[in-house]
Amino acid sequence: MSHPVRNRFIAAAMEARCRWLRLRRALRSLGHPHLRELDHVTIPVSDLARARRFYCDVLGATYYLTVDDETLRRFGRPPAPDGGEGAHHVSVYLGGRTRIDLFLQHAGQPGAVGHPHLGFRVPPREMGWWKVHLERLGVPSDGPIQLGFPGQASLYFNDPFGNHLEVVTTGLAEEAPVRFPRLAGLGWQETAPVGGTEPSVAR
Repeated sequence: MSHPVRNRFIAAAMEARCRWLRLRRALRSLGHPHLRELDHVTIPVSDLARARRFYCDVLGATYYLTVDDETLRRFGRPPAPDGGEGAHHVSVYLGGRTRIDLFLQHAGQPGAVGHPHLGFRVPPREMGWWKVHLERLGVPSDGPIQLGFPGQASLYFNDPFGNHLEVVTTGLAEEAPVRFPRLAGLGWQETAPVGGTEPSVAR
């Protein structure tokens, strides 16, 4: 069996197993209270406008809303203390139903520790596109590398605030180096407005 066929087969088997486990859990929980899908995750950022630019213009998120003192006033709530620290935020969607809330919090995620990080799934044909796209915008990345079974590949990078992000796929035809990510060199500071022409890589 060739590597591309093997990798696609492994990816399909792993996906089938995950679907079966989700179905079994749903059947076992019928008639009982249980936690459902992940509603939202929060990420600390030090600049809401910059965070919205990165997540919407670089990663393609859909903007949902901004919660600031004006929003709180419309909700009938008092202004947030401490200039909105830990309260003001921008909400976006990046695929699926889980919302990402980018909260104003100047004590972010320092250092080159691998966790926590958020991983976003893409089809295998798009992994190369994401590598080129991030490089074109000056976003350092590490990968694609293989951490799991054959055909699994991950691309690691940071947002402008040091939060660790990952693009992950299964069923990748080409072999990726098998190693742990190198996170120390992924610090990135936006130096120019993001957006513009898309890279000429097939998606």
